[in-house]
Amino acid sequence: MGDTDNPADEQSVDGPSRRLFMKAAAAGVPIALAGCAGDVDDIERSGELLWGGSVPVQSLDPHFESAAATARVLENITQGLVRVNWDYELEPLLAESWEFSEDNTEVSFSLREGVSFHDGSEFTSEDVLASFERIDEREGLAADYMSRVESMDAPDDYTFEMVLTEPFAPLLSRMATSHMHILPAEQAEQQQGAFSEPIGTGPFQFESMEIDSEFVMVKYDDYWDDALPYLDKIIKNEVPDDDNRLNTFRSGELDFINDVPPRHAESLEDDPDVDFIERFPKSLVYLGVNCTEEPFDSRDARLALEYAIDKEEVMEAALYGQGQVAASPAAPDSEWEHPTLEPRPRDLEKAQEHLEAAGYPDGFEASFKIPQQYNDQVTAAQVIESQASEVGIDLDIQMITWSNWLSDVYTDQDFQATTSSYLGLWFPDAGFHRPLHSEGAFFFTGWEDEEYNDLIDSARLSYDIDERAPIYHEAAELLKERRSGHILLYWMPTLMARDTDVTGEIMSPDGSTFRFEEVQFE
Repeated sequence: MGDTDNPADEQSVDGPSRRLFMKAAAAGVPIALAGCAGDVDDIERSGELLWGGSVPVQSLDPHFESAAATARVLENITQGLVRVNWDYELEPLLAESWEFSEDNTEVSFSLREGVSFHDGSEFTSEDVLASFERIDEREGLAADYMSRVESMDAPDDYTFEMVLTEPFAPLLSRMATSHMHILPAEQAEQQQGAFSEPIGTGPFQFESMEIDSEFVMVKYDDYWDDALPYLDKIIKNEVPDDDNRLNTFRSGELDFINDVPPRHAESLEDDPDVDFIERFPKSLVYLGVNCTEEPFDSRDARLALEYAIDKEEVMEAALYGQGQVAASPAAPDSEWEHPTLEPRPRDLEKAQEHLEAAGYPDGFEASFKIPQQYNDQVTAAQVIESQASEVGIDLDIQMITWSNWLSDVYTDQDFQATTSSYLGLWFPDAGFHRPLHSEGAFFFTGWEDEEYNDLIDSARLSYDIDERAPIYHEAAELLKERRSGHILLYWMPTLMARDTDVTGEIMSPDGSTFRFEEVQFE
């Protein structure tokens, strides 16, 4: 993910050109053209893919649903104006091109013609306007990205214009996520939770869903790219238990599974009948603490817990050595990663010093709510519980479902300590702003720091990598020094397995979601 020197929220290394045309014919711009790989005559244009999923799909509203499991299906049903390609640059999707003003405060999109929604209605600029107004006015997950939008206009059916209050580098990258996908205007007028069937312009359309059991999407015959998709149907069976999911795959009842248990990675890699796929990094796993309540309203209490943890041991136990200990929210090897910052090491003497400074010389008790679907987090929590007990910190592990985690921990902030993860997306705003800035969409630990917020706000104004990267480096130092509510644990990879007769790329370039349009059976 992080090997590129031209991340997707940068329009060029030196800053944006005045006129930015991201077309397939644009000179010098790498474009991943769907459906062009391989011999077209050899493509199998039929079949049903049986997918064993690790986490059940939740709500199907792209503007409000934060779960990665939902994004993995919506990526194939709804679409945005742009998306990221394999060079970690933005490529056209529903927008064929776009143009920035010289001061980067105005952007005009030329939209793709001949596109229809799954209900048969025509895609126009009015749908873009209605979708973005919904995100803004109804406070969708990307609403904070709309706060710098002064005005929006749809002057004709295939032109959409935005005027910004100031330059805002992450905006187009955010448009490449499902949280800013385009719905038909009629559906965009509905309240959050008012519809159960997403209507999009993607290669597959929603067919049915049984909560915690099955999700089905089928080929959209009138998809705007005539060459895609190849499959007729994708059936996602919800199989949260890792061993059950793997055994079902090995028995031939599934064609593809995600989130392979790390302990089985080596055996699958050596199996000639299995196509084992590993992508790194997928997500950042962290220990979150509630900074608004005792004991973790004290920085010293947070530091005491962190000094009690051997993160390398936690990662080895949880991932069987398949991951990497984390030091900052920036994806490993990216421009945004701090070049010298190291994870805080285990030091029981310092843990005791901070316990005494926090007023807990004999330690303290805290509940530890763990989403039970994530086996690596369950294992990590058990190791952390054991390590913390050595300095008198008693963490009471409470297993909860993912839906309860979303409602109790994330929404209601009814917790003291927990574990979770967020996707290691290709643009730095995903790691530094959304979970850690007090106005971020995924902020829930209550750690608020004005200096940190100001740093991240200033980084969002610049399109210049050389100017922005040091700001994120400073922010990473501050997160560690002031011990934010996210105690970073480890980066984990995506581990998948599929039958050898299933071909075509499934992962999106940054590993955050799945794209099935080019998947086929040989």
